[in-house]
Amino acid sequence: MSRYISPVLYILMMLIGCVAFISIAGVRVGFIEPITAFDMLRKTVLAAIALTILTLVSLFVCRKECSAGGRRFFWLVCVVSFIYSVMWLGLYMQKSKLPDLYDITTDLNNPPVFINMAYLRKASEHDLNYDFSWVPIQKKYYPKIKPLEVSNSFQETYIEAASLVSERGWDMVAQYPSAGVIEATARTPIFGLRNDIVIRITSQNDKVIVDMRSCSRAGESDHGNNAERIQGFLGQLSKRLTPVPDDLVLRN
Repeated sequence: MSRYISPVLYILMMLIGCVAFISIAGVRVGFIEPITAFDMLRKTVLAAIALTILTLVSLFVCRKECSAGGRRFFWLVCVVSFIYSVMWLGLYMQKSKLPDLYDITTDLNNPPVFINMAYLRKASEHDLNYDFSWVPIQKKYYPKIKPLEVSNSFQETYIEAASLVSERGWDMVAQYPSAGVIEATARTPIFGLRNDIVIRITSQNDKVIVDMRSCSRAGESDHGNNAERIQGFLGQLSKRLTPVPDDLVLRN
């Protein structure tokens, strides 16, 4: 019986892999909508769980007639499908606790304004008007998202920020050195979804303030990607510049 079951398990495993690849590649290329791809991927996870159970049952039923090579194949299918399902379930459980936000900013009173991005977005994608009802939600879930205050000059800060944008592989959309504004687009690691970024650099008394806003083009939740992007960027930028000590920031 194992010689009939083995091909079926192999085909099922390949089908799951193909659907997962098509869903991810389809979004990156642009011929599948994200919501459709997410649904396809969710079904592959359910299929992988079912495949794991089916393989264990098959291994038990065929335990007497199955050769050593056959048992190794069963275990391979079982382990691969189990790891695949656990990987996505773990990611889902981690991200499911996050709120339905897709627009994160360091300045909750006066968010940086996008200048060119509205012309690049489709009508079906989110607009760029900031919703101030998100302020208490961001404060609760992302309290560490704050502006970066440095003692470097305005020009030096702008040059370092623009350089870091390029080094991180983001698509530079526009630069306004005199206004202290940088616009760029980043893509998420797996699906390659586009998130638009605006960086605003301003001088205030004897310090320079770097504000940043990152906004997804689609989806009700960014699953924490925009907050991670802002924290990562400003963290790297602070290592290149001279941050204002926390006691001075609090005093001001």
